[in-house]
Amino acid sequence: MKYWVALAGTNELPIAEGPAIAALEGVAEARIIPLPYKKLTSEEEAHWARELTGASGILLRSGYLPDSLLGRLPDLKIVAVHGAGVDPVDIPACTKRGIKVTNAPGANANAVAELVFGLMLSLLRGIPSASRSAMSEKAWDTARVTGGELQGRSLGLVGFGQIGKRVAKIAQAFGMRVLASDPAVSEAIMEAEGVTPLSLEMLLKNSDIISLHAPAIPATYQMINAETLGQMKPNALLINCARGALVDEASLAAALHAGQIAGAALDVLDGEPPDPSSPLYSAPNLLITPHMAGSTLECLNTIAATCGADIASVLQGQLPKNPVN
Repeated sequence: MKYWVALAGTNELPIAEGPAIAALEGVAEARIIPLPYKKLTSEEEAHWARELTGASGILLRSGYLPDSLLGRLPDLKIVAVHGAGVDPVDIPACTKRGIKVTNAPGANANAVAELVFGLMLSLLRGIPSASRSAMSEKAWDTARVTGGELQGRSLGLVGFGQIGKRVAKIAQAFGMRVLASDPAVSEAIMEAEGVTPLSLEMLLKNSDIISLHAPAIPATYQMINAETLGQMKPNALLINCARGALVDEASLAAALHAGQIAGAALDVLDGEPPDPSSPLYSAPNLLITPHMAGSTLECLNTIAATCGADIASVLQGQLPKNPVN
């Protein structure tokens, strides 16, 4: 075939090959390129540039594409990001080089939303610790935890895009009161969804559980920090299934040690793989999962098909369905 497309995924961060290959059928050959999900050294970048040389498209689940790497790939026409967040890609550099960037907005909304509630319930009911005690220590009676319920609690959503909206619907089914803060969404849209719009400060002060759904942009970098943690209720729980850069991890660890908030659950960290010496690992009342919110079979199939279709469109001289730049 004239074109080939790199499916940039790893065993830990796989791409559903079948739907991607089906979407590219007759347009481009698909090749698995296990680009590691970390910032590359200059030597590593040179190696992976050779692996990607000649690719007309990249379906990117793992790895970062800075300007320095993009400059080594003159045949590249499109990068389709596996998910909604496009921060691993230097968008201005792609635009300058005439490289289209797309994503898959909403394709992982249900998968992410369901994990949000799995983490909420795990924190409120003490499920992980109770299970460990009951199974490993066989301490049946002492393992029992008296937890709390979602019904009647206030859930604050920081960000009200497609994932935030899905979380809101599920929360309402649990009988929760839903608050939201998002400067990009009108109050009328929030109210139409049965959600109370608030400023970020008022949301933090009035929420029993705060779930982050904002993009990683300069304005949101470490938006959860010592100051904003201080605005939360002492019994508040924090959930982050969005982007690790939203949270100042040292401040969160300090807040948990001090009992300033009741607990937190993080599916994403600022730097992945994370630093083994991170203060989070010694923090109490904290759950960490390995960036798995979008890792369901259903979600991976949908995203691969969506991204593959956009790559095929661009390589055939058509406009993509989900353009970013």
